[in-house]
Amino acid sequence: MRLTRREVLRSLFVSAVGARFLVAGATSAQAAYTPFILVLDGTDGVPAPDRLRIVAEAIIRLNVPLGLALAADASDETIGAALTLRAMYGGMFEPIAFLPGMETERIYFQMRRAGAAQARLTGLASRVDAEAGSGAVRYPACRTMLCRQTGTEVPILSGVRAGGFRTVLVMPKDDAPTTYSETGNGIMHVAGGLRLASLSALDQRLSRITQRMAGDEPLVLYVSLADLARLDGERLESQAATLAGFLAQAEDEGKIATVLPSEFYLRSEAFSREIALHLDIGSGTVPADVEAAFLKALTTAGITFSRSDGTAAAGGADCPMLGADPETPAWQAVRAAAGAAFDLERPMGDAAPVTCAVTEKEGPDAALLTSAGIAVRAALGEREARAAGLDENGLLDVPVALRIDGGRIGDGSELVDALNARLGPDRDALVVVGEQSLAAEGAGEVIAGILTGLSSRTGNHMTGLGAYGEALVGRDAIFERLRRADRMRFAEGGTAAETIDAAEKARLEADAELAWRYFTRLSDKQTGLAPASAEASGDSVVPYSSVTMWDIASQMFGLAGAHSIGLATDDEFAEAAGKILKSLPATRIGKVRLPQANVSTRRGGPVENSYNASDTARLLVALKLFENRGLEKEVAAAVARWDLAATVYERRLHDIDDGAWRTYFRSNYAHYAARGFALWGMEVDTPYAPEPEDVATDRRMRILGRVADIGAVGTEPHTLEAMELGASEAAQVISDVLFTAQADEYHKTGRFVCVSESSIDRAPWFIYQGFDVEAEEDPWTLEAVADRGRYETPAMRRVLEVVNCKGAYLWNALRPNAYSGRLVSHVRERGRVPGLGFASGIYAASGQPTANYSDVNTNGVILEAVAYVLNGRKTLL
Repeated sequence: MRLTRREVLRSLFVSAVGARFLVAGATSAQAAYTPFILVLDGTDGVPAPDRLRIVAEAIIRLNVPLGLALAADASDETIGAALTLRAMYGGMFEPIAFLPGMETERIYFQMRRAGAAQARLTGLASRVDAEAGSGAVRYPACRTMLCRQTGTEVPILSGVRAGGFRTVLVMPKDDAPTTYSETGNGIMHVAGGLRLASLSALDQRLSRITQRMAGDEPLVLYVSLADLARLDGERLESQAATLAGFLAQAEDEGKIATVLPSEFYLRSEAFSREIALHLDIGSGTVPADVEAAFLKALTTAGITFSRSDGTAAAGGADCPMLGADPETPAWQAVRAAAGAAFDLERPMGDAAPVTCAVTEKEGPDAALLTSAGIAVRAALGEREARAAGLDENGLLDVPVALRIDGGRIGDGSELVDALNARLGPDRDALVVVGEQSLAAEGAGEVIAGILTGLSSRTGNHMTGLGAYGEALVGRDAIFERLRRADRMRFAEGGTAAETIDAAEKARLEADAELAWRYFTRLSDKQTGLAPASAEASGDSVVPYSSVTMWDIASQMFGLAGAHSIGLATDDEFAEAAGKILKSLPATRIGKVRLPQANVSTRRGGPVENSYNASDTARLLVALKLFENRGLEKEVAAAVARWDLAATVYERRLHDIDDGAWRTYFRSNYAHYAARGFALWGMEVDTPYAPEPEDVATDRRMRILGRVADIGAVGTEPHTLEAMELGASEAAQVISDVLFTAQADEYHKTGRFVCVSESSIDRAPWFIYQGFDVEAEEDPWTLEAVADRGRYETPAMRRVLEVVNCKGAYLWNALRPNAYSGRLVSHVRERGRVPGLGFASGIYAASGQPTANYSDVNTNGVILEAVAYVLNGRKTLL
């Protein structure tokens, strides 16, 4: 006799994920079932709701469960039809959300899209269930997501649990073997399966399906609904019934056990769920001995929880109640905890920042919470039914599944019923215990006993709110770095010091005098140009007399800085600036006149017939500064000689290399370049532009993702942009993440790190040190400008790595704190080259400077940074 669906599921047990299903009491030889998942694929086109129902009900009538995959942005009517079937048929029908392109998203945006989709589905499910009179919504509205496999690698969607999804079906382009794997944060991926082009194609595929049923692996059958509109209702029902009959017979014969997509994981021993327990107690309305007894019962049972009164009870984690006023003691405690976590006098990890909070319904703005590094929030006063999800600020908003507070506890039977109804067998959920629930005699003991039973149930993992959030949120290295950078900013109070003491002022003035010496000693008397680099040998100096437009710009910024702090008189500034402006090149390259890439400092003539958009952009920023310093006519005359607009095509900058034009866009310098050209009325695209719909943290994550796509970043040009033009959103977030990573490296290892571009005193003579924002292990990179295969090895990196001297002064100017103070002291003590300027860097391995070697960029930027500080940290333009 054919078992009913309920009887089959009741008798099944699974020894491990992917094992064959066995009927209890039978030997494997008698009844071994291959798990079989039927998925109706409605992702191509928009199936009509009435036709969906015809197909689904024809299959369900024969006791065959099925999943229906629909685009998550399908119409309310279409999604509503699927959710109505869910409400009507419960364990026989499951909606599956398809989000196009999820397989290419970074984990953060997987979380965002999954949460948004679940929120919409939950809202529609609430309406459907209310109309059906079925009571409370079963959360989440959808447990399973579908994505498409387009390449050879199986995509991993480890971010979707934050949106309530626990299973991902990876639909192959063509038939493929079934594989399955579980992510570290508990998301089952089932890839492969068979494709059926339509219901009417079953006859041609029967032998193939039957063959796969005989195997040991689970089987997923995807049936396309793309041709649903071509069939009349009667024929549609007949074909659906034929498919269901075939599967029902296979199940009767012991070949398969049909299961819903989510059941493959939910019924395995590998499955577990998170239950957050938060105690909203401690206000003093409950006798202290009652509260103490309740806490002791929980800790004795090994139950971990969080609490919101700041009490560090055994087994409890602090998760404070925060209001809208950031000046309250609770907020100040959060700031103090963040400060302790970044305190260089304490071992790294010795103090932990606050990462979770609870609020009343009308609590603080989510942006305020995330600016403090809060990752998880629960609104305890909220009673609205909704799904959990990561919001646009990067905050995991966790709804309260059940609040135990007041009412009659009695023997606990009503509480058990409420827990079962609200948590179900598989929902990740938050349970809150309010102190009024402990008021009745013996209530605490009953509640503790029920929670102990819940905690000990197989598959349940009970924890505090903060750890709950960590378990649900997918590991995204970029997102973690951004949150840590936010915490550091919050710990610092968000503002840079406006004043410096007399001793530091004197040190900075001495630094500026030494940097200025490079220009007064080495600038050519005719052209006014300083050499790109110089090496001291005894009493003489050997200069490298070719400079780029970037080099010239650094000299111009250094000159302006020296003038602003009194190292150069008005006449000296005017004379030096005039020489530089007259020496700016204008060479015909092809059909246009441009400042060529390199010129000789001795004669001002071209060294090569090329044009560099990035270097020219920095020159344009420096020219705008000179224009603002009273040199309008001279600057206008220089710029008028160039056909710069001709190098902009379709809003993209272009380089010219030996006559060949190349688009200049995919570079982490291109954003700064775009701002430089914009100063002169030439609007060009930036590679960091967010999507139109992005707001708040979404924007910053999009920027950092695009940075990662391009490659490593360094201190420049983002700190230069902040100092010269005011930090754009992109420059700010990149600088914050980089600075925090450098400070963390020092805190953890005692090793100074300051990455940027550097000329050095040995081959390969110029290096780009950088930071890979998405690297989880060693994020520090080094690129050579020549012979890369030889120099870009781990061994050579250790030899060539330097602490960049100009970078240290930039960080000291823009982020004055304990780390940047130590960093600039390290450079100041070791990087001085008497009579010449500053060394370009301090070798990390030896602590020795680039010996007797200095360069125009190092000294120009140090002058610029020191002047910025001494002039009150005001943006130059």
